[in-house]
Order: sequence, then structure tokens, then C-alpha cells
Amino acid sequence: MNNESLSGAKKLLIVLCFFMYLLYGMYFGGFGANSGSMMSFFGIGESRQGMIMTVQSIGCIVMAVVLGIAGERINKLKGLFFGLMIMGIAGLLIGTIPAYTAPGNGYATMLCFSVFGGIGYIMIDLLMNGAVADVFRERKTTYLPFVHAFYGGGSMLAPLFVSLLADPSNPASFSVPYLVIGIFALMLGAVFYFAVRKVTPETPYADMAPIRARASANPIEVFRDIRAWQYFLCCFLYLSFQTGLVAWLPRFFEVRYGASYETANSMLTLYFLGALVIRLISPAIYKRMPVKRYYLLSVGASVAVFVVFLLVPSQSLIIRRILLITTGLLQGIAVPSLQLLVTDDFADRTASASSAIVLGVSLSALLAPLIMGNIIESAGFMAAMWFITILLLLSAAVLLTVRNRKAAIK
Repeated sequence: MNNESLSGAKKLLIVLCFFMYLLYGMYFGGFGANSGSMMSFFGIGESRQGMIMTVQSIGCIVMAVVLGIAGERINKLKGLFFGLMIMGIAGLLIGTIPAYTAPGNGYATMLCFSVFGGIGYIMIDLLMNGAVADVFRERKTTYLPFVHAFYGGGSMLAPLFVSLLADPSNPASFSVPYLVIGIFALMLGAVFYFAVRKVTPETPYADMAPIRARASANPIEVFRDIRAWQYFLCCFLYLSFQTGLVAWLPRFFEVRYGASYETANSMLTLYFLGALVIRLISPAIYKRMPVKRYYLLSVGASVAVFVVFLLVPSQSLIIRRILLITTGLLQGIAVPSLQLLVTDDFADRTASASSAIVLGVSLSALLAPLIMGNIIESAGFMAAMWFITILLLLSAAVLLTVRNRKAAIK
């Protein structure tokens, strides 16, 4: 047990961070559950639906590069505030599209607003780990897994949330989940702003001059080391699998197995339920097994489980549910594991090293939904699912090639 005492302002801050990640998970995780209504409203097919997430990730990549270079020089709490507000405004803008757009129109507007949303949520993603580590130094190993657990909780709730608010018989209702998330994000942002003002004197950000001085060295130095690119590729391959599921799993069940709208969306919830459970107990796992070994074993096992998921007879809905929960359980701490590995190997450049992981996240969102959409249109849903399964296996293979050594960049 640590001896770090928490003021009321710090307690409020960490609770707000939890709920910020919850909204982020709901914003991102609801895309696949909402795809049918969105495609109906805009009058588009799978490839153009995938393009929405692709252009959204353009904003993610731009911000990942900018914050990867300059992220250690800014007040991360203020950065989180701006990211939350941008995501909230994007939600409001998307939520109002049907108010001035007739069905069959508005696709270009959706693309523009999606870029804006990507900028907001990737700021939250990239800055949260560093902010929690800076402000709660003695408690970070406890708080960080719970922050990620709230993202998992948001991703788990997103399909149910969309099913509750969006009605497939009324395609314009795709906007309602975005609108509600936008409103809550802006409300949370207002409270977060005052919490940041209150807590800043108790944080390292009270005096930014020493922080900027320490960060003056070249932050892109890590990318001269091949390990940074290996971690990037490993994350890209893994997140291509997960992002592909988020984008297309509900639609996969609707089209291939004739599942109802609510049942199809619940399948994605089951996957993230398994992920949430493992994130809650991850501190105990890390104490008993090296992070790299855990990633290789769990991801390798999840490949086998998902292959069984694809091969079981179509009528075995209960078995499919169990297999999806198991897949999520095995994969739930894959990204936190990669974050731990890359920051351990580049201990003197943690923010820049973390940007390698975030770039992998962003590039997977750029390419995976679009590529899968094209595969679905040309070869069907099953071919697309086999495609991302192969990428998942390659992710573990790439990590095997990384030679771990604690060699700080000079």
C-alpha cells in the first residue's frame, strides 16, 4: 500500500478521467452497432461506410504525430480537456445532421465531422496515460488499468446504448447516440475544466518550465531504433483485428446469420465484456507473468478460439457467444501490454515511444474498416473475418522478433 494522500480535487480528477474514457469507448465502440442505420440514411454500401472510420483516423494520425513530438511539453490535463470538448462538439455536429439533411444526402458532411471527432478522442487516448502517471505517481499501476477498464466498459455498453437509442426502421435515428454522447461530453468537460484549475497547483504542471526543459531533446530519436517500428507494426496488426470487429461484427451477424438488430449488437458487447473482466484483474496477471509472454500466449490462444468461432455451425448461437466472451477475455489487455513493453524499452522517451502504439491504433482505424468493407462487397463477410484473423496471428509473430533490452536512447 502506498502513502500518497489524495486531496478532494485529485479524487474528483481521477473519477472524471474514468468517465472520460468511458465516453471515449462509447463514442468509438458504437460505430459498428450503428452501421446499418448509417448506411440506410446516407444511402451507401460497406466500402463507403468503412471510409467514415478511415477519414476519422486521419485526424487521429495527425494528432498522434503532433503529440508524439510535443506531448511531453504541454500540460496534459489541459490537453485532455480540449480533446474531450472537441469530441463532444463532434458528437453534437453529427447528431444534428438529420435536422438539415434529407436521407440519401450528407455523406460528405459526416466525413468532415468524423475527422473532427477523431482529433478529439485521440487527444484523450494519447495524453491520458501520461497525465495519470504524472499526477498519481504512486498509484499509477492501480489507476491506469482501471482507466483502461472504463474504456472497455464504454465499448461494452456502446452496442446496447445504440440499440436503445437508434431504430433501424428510422435511419435518421443513427444520430441520436452521437447527440447524447456529445451532450454528456460537454457537460463532463465543464466539470473537468474546474477540476483542472483546482488541482493544477498540486501537480507537476504547476510549473511547466522544468517539464519543457527536460523535453527539449529530440523526441523522434526513438524511431531510429527498429524496435519502435516493430511495436508499431505489432499494434497495427492487432488493432486491425479489433477495429474490424468493432466496425463489422454486428453487421456480420445480421447479414450472414439473420440475427435481429438487438442480438447482432449484443455480440460486440459480449466481446468487450470479456475484455473488461481481464482488465480489472490485469494487475494481478502482470505480477505473475512477464508481459511479453502473456501477450504471445493470450493472442495466440485467441486466434485459435476465433477460428473455432468462424467454423462452428451457424445454428450454434450459444457457442458463438461463449467463444466471443473468451476471445475478449484473452485479448483484453493486449494494448496495455504493448504500452508497457514499449515504455520499458524506451524508459527515457515514454511519450514518444507511446506514440508508436497510438500511430498503430490510428493507422488500423484508417485502413481496416475500409479494406474489410471492400472485401465484404467482393467476397463476403466470412472472407473479411478470415482476413483479420490472419492479421491477429501476424501480430504475435512480429512481437517474437523484438529483442527486448532496456537501452535508453542517448
